[in-house]
Amino acid sequence: MDTIEILFCAIFLSIIYLYYRFKNNYTYFERNGIPYIKPVLFFGNVADWVFMKKPLPVVHFELYKKLEPHSFAGVYLGGKKTFLIRDAELVKNILVKDFACFRDRGIKRDPHDILSRNLFMMRGDDWKNLRIKLTSTFTSGKMKMMFPLVDECGSRLHEKMQKITDTDILIKDVCSRFTTDVIGSCAFGLEINSLDDPDSEFRKIGNRILDSSFTPVFRSIMRNMLPAVAKLSKHLHTDTTVQDFFVDLVQKTVKYREDNKIKRGDFLDLLINLKNDTSSQKSNDQQVQEDLTKFLDQLGENHVKSNIAMTFELMTAQCFVFFIAGFETSSSTLSYMLLELSQHQDIQQKVRQEIITVLQKHDNQLSYDMLKELKYLDLVIAETLRKYPITGNLVRECTQTYKIPDSKTIIEQGTPVVISILGIHHNEKYYEKPNDFYPEHFTEQAKSKRPNYAYLPFGEGPRICIGERFAKMQIKVGVVNLLKDFSYHLSPKTKLPTQFTAGATINDVKGGIWLQCRKL
Repeated sequence: MDTIEILFCAIFLSIIYLYYRFKNNYTYFERNGIPYIKPVLFFGNVADWVFMKKPLPVVHFELYKKLEPHSFAGVYLGGKKTFLIRDAELVKNILVKDFACFRDRGIKRDPHDILSRNLFMMRGDDWKNLRIKLTSTFTSGKMKMMFPLVDECGSRLHEKMQKITDTDILIKDVCSRFTTDVIGSCAFGLEINSLDDPDSEFRKIGNRILDSSFTPVFRSIMRNMLPAVAKLSKHLHTDTTVQDFFVDLVQKTVKYREDNKIKRGDFLDLLINLKNDTSSQKSNDQQVQEDLTKFLDQLGENHVKSNIAMTFELMTAQCFVFFIAGFETSSSTLSYMLLELSQHQDIQQKVRQEIITVLQKHDNQLSYDMLKELKYLDLVIAETLRKYPITGNLVRECTQTYKIPDSKTIIEQGTPVVISILGIHHNEKYYEKPNDFYPEHFTEQAKSKRPNYAYLPFGEGPRICIGERFAKMQIKVGVVNLLKDFSYHLSPKTKLPTQFTAGATINDVKGGIWLQCRKL
């Protein structure tokens, strides 16, 4: 038997092995009496995602609807068995009450990529210790320190809008440039000015990270469905251009600041303090103590002193995730909000009038505390995040064998659990008008009628988004500057109803959101 014959035999036997392995795996939920939808061989229940017809959160949303009225069900991500959670009370158990059994996100870190050492991707005790360190960097006090930097970028956004009125605007592009400038200033102390220079290096890097073309999407699919293959192939590792950019940026900026004893009160300053162990000198910051206490109470364990050193590598990874989470998610939320306000002029006018009234009360001076008085805007932001959750899914990995309450079902260690945020946010069981834009979903009366865990734009429990305060501050500053002197209207270029781009990392609208801005 020659080499070619041996090779063909090996390939044939491998295919047979994979076929029977997949077939056997696909009977798991049926054998265990768990509701499920019949999978397609090799692709499971996510063929539309694999072939880039739909984004994965939309695929899970459709499965969520098909599996009603079950509180949980089984789905297959390729050949990987996964539990899909449909009930808000069970969500509470997984994210909070039984958090110890679902500590990790199930993301496999790329050992070749130092940027993957960020808080979002970390696992186990490394995550817990880093979270404890970073909690003090996102308190209300720290947000007040960063507010002037955000406010300055907001003023430049207002100036930009004055120059582009009465034209069709791709609003996500404008909002992304604003949030890029904010993150550049708040994270790195740099004046990016991408509002006037859309070809700035930061914008190019941001676009590269969130590229929805075939290659990055293929990487994502392979890492999720065939992690062993992805691990072996250097072509499936993270883009080294992005890694080199952030490593070089952080090292140079930190060295310059330390050599020249520069303090800016921004995110990088806070990380430098952590690196030098000067940020938590037993301060009396009450908010820090409250955050830490709440966090550790949810963990259900005593405070453990962090033993993870804030190295340059770790600092770089946190700056990277702050950049991605900060500029793209907030710009998407701003874009979706303006899309809805363009279709609901009464709501737009109500938000604008509140902004004008509160500004007049404060001599037209924007401040961190003044933002708290924009109560109706709070409802509008919440409703935007309900209808258009930025990620669409929450994923947790079962880290200890777990029995689902009030059932005989066991979730085995290592099994992924998916919570469809899109599904829960659009469930008539929890929201009176799930398909409408209805800010009154978030009045105190309306909230009292549904479970707390039926609203998950930032996640919940110990792994809730640590940057929630910063995101809301950035969004509010953006809205104030976008609305106080301008009105927005749909452009004929916007395709309704909107559809999400299939390969996008963050939920994004196919064809873009085009609006017309008019000066008042």
